[in-house]
This record gives sequence, structure tokens and C-alpha cells, in this order.
Amino acid sequence: MASMQVVVEVVIKEGVWYDTYTDIHTGITSIMSKDFPYTIETLPEEENTRIKRDFEGYLSGCVRVPPKGYFYQAIYRDFAASYYNLKLYPTDVFVASYPKCGTTWTQELVWMVMNDFDEEGAKVPLDKRFPMIESDHVLDPQVFQDPELSSKMKGMVPKPGDYLALVSSLSHPRPLKTHMPFSLLPPSLLDTCKVVYVARDPKDVVVSYYHHHRMWITHGYKGDFNTFLEYFMNDQLMFSPFWEHIREAWDLRHHPNLLILTYHDLQTNLAQTINKVASFLGKSVSEEQMVKLQEHLHIDSMKKNPATNAEYLGDLGVLDKREGGFIRKGGSGGWRKYFDDKMVEKFEKWMVEKGKGLEKEFKWLS
Repeated sequence: MASMQVVVEVVIKEGVWYDTYTDIHTGITSIMSKDFPYTIETLPEEENTRIKRDFEGYLSGCVRVPPKGYFYQAIYRDFAASYYNLKLYPTDVFVASYPKCGTTWTQELVWMVMNDFDEEGAKVPLDKRFPMIESDHVLDPQVFQDPELSSKMKGMVPKPGDYLALVSSLSHPRPLKTHMPFSLLPPSLLDTCKVVYVARDPKDVVVSYYHHHRMWITHGYKGDFNTFLEYFMNDQLMFSPFWEHIREAWDLRHHPNLLILTYHDLQTNLAQTINKVASFLGKSVSEEQMVKLQEHLHIDSMKKNPATNAEYLGDLGVLDKREGGFIRKGGSGGWRKYFDDKMVEKFEKWMVEKGKGLEKEFKWLS
């Protein structure tokens, strides 16, 4: 059953968040005040200046959300309460992760299982059928004011609230993606919905995230890998800190509505992982479906699939194709080509200090 189609606008009055929901059929607008339990802090001027210098897409600067220090572009202020109070349904299925942990791979797996292996439906771009709920604050509108980019976008420039409206208009059951940590999502999330959380070896994450930041003009990273590694370890990248993100999920691992996977699971035993996800979602997989789905989800197939590799975004100029595509290489262990001995020593010390045992709980094995 399709949900009400709405136009979502976010307004702030006297420091209080409000969302206006307008039914496009009736024209009726309702205003709901939103509570958000955290203070959002602007970065110190010196830090913000350096961030904006190295990340050309962060035109409005960045903020942190204490007490854990989650790091976002400043436009997050306008949407934080909307995410925290997002209306949920028992049929919603979330795929959650820190970025570059195998999210796209997991999304495609979950979508195919949820939709009875609908190969025709899977030709629709993944970000349209499985949207990220926080895309409104990831895409700073100022970036799209560039005349050349705006011309390429041909009227497709997103407006604030477009992605929340897309989430609201999806037919049910809704597949939803998020890189937000559990503490910044609706408190009732796990008691209401099923969530598949995926994690990955942080060495491979940081390499993939480095190329991601160079590829997306909305990040526009212009520095080298060594500098980026410092940003990662200092929790100065979007959706960081990495270890707090992982820890929040791990602390909830016994909840029946949470399934935790790793990139290693997907890479080394895809069939078993498919069955695990299907069982979690109350679905079954025939032998024929298993064969087809493993072929569909093979990393080479994913890279060649325009629906999963976001090729249209490259054509529109939002992605720099020189960085290898949205799905770049896949696999594990590629970090060895980027880390010298000093980097490895420093990073592994950071893993022990910040991970505090979590690094031993997951099968990174890369």
C-alpha cells in the first residue's frame, strides 16, 4: 500500500525544529514540532577553515554532535530532528553502516530478497528504490549553484527536503539506507523495524573512503592519502567517529531485529550470507534463485550494473569517473598499496586504543 505523498519543508523558529508536511492531493499542511536531545556544535574557526580548504564541497563548514562527536556538514542542523523523529513502520527494513563498509552490496542483496528477486525492478537506480534517509544534508545545495554543474543536471538539482519527501512517498515495505549511528536515529528504530548493519576492516574503509571523497564533488577532497588518514583517525570525516559508530551497533547485537554482517561475510561466503539475510527477513531462497542472485551480486556484476554503480551520477557531473566509479574495486587487503610501515604502525595503535577490543570481535581478515 502506497503511503501519502507529501512535500516536506523544514523550518526553524526560535531554535525549535519544525517539519511541515503538505499532502499534494489535499493541499493540507501540518506542522509538527520536533525534539532533538543533543546540542550541535560548530567547529572552531581554525578547524573549519582547514576543513573547507581541503574539502571543497563543504562550503558551509562542519559541525559536531556531542557527546560522541559525530561529524557532519553544517546543513545537518536543519535536518537532525527530522531524522531523529522519522516516522517508522513495522515493515521498514534498514541497511545501516559507516560509509564504505559494503553498504551498496548489502542494499542490493536485501532489496532482491525483499522484492522476490524482481530482476526488472532492479534496473531502477538503487538510490531511487533504496534511498538514504539523510541525503538532504549530505548534498549541500550551494555546491549545485555552480553554473556548469547546474547545466549538466538539467533541472535535477535537489532541493532541501527532496530526499525526506522521497522516503515518505515510497510504497511499503520501505527499504531504507542510513549511515547515521543508532543514537541519532529514532529511539524506537529496533523495536519497530528490522536493521541489517554491515561493518568492514577500517584499513580498507579508509582507502575506499579516500577515493569516495575525491570522486564526489559534494566532498571535493583535494589532499593526499596521508592527510586523509589523519582526518579519519581524528574523527574529522562525515559520519565519524568510526569506532563509536561500530560500537553502538555492537552493543545492540542481541536485539532480535538487528542482524550484523561484515564485508568479509559477503566476500567469502555469499550464499550463506544470502540465506542468513533471507531468514532474518522471513523469506526463502530456492536453488535457482540462489544461483541467479549470487551471479547478480558478484562484485564484477555490481561494477558493470549501471543501477548499482550510479553511472547516471557520473554522466551528470556529480561523480568524477576518474576515481573508478561508485563501486571501485571491491575486495579486501587493497590498503597495503597505500600504507607504508609507519602508517601501519600508527593505524594499528589507533585501532587498539580507539577500538578497545572491538577490532577482535569482527572477522576483518584482510
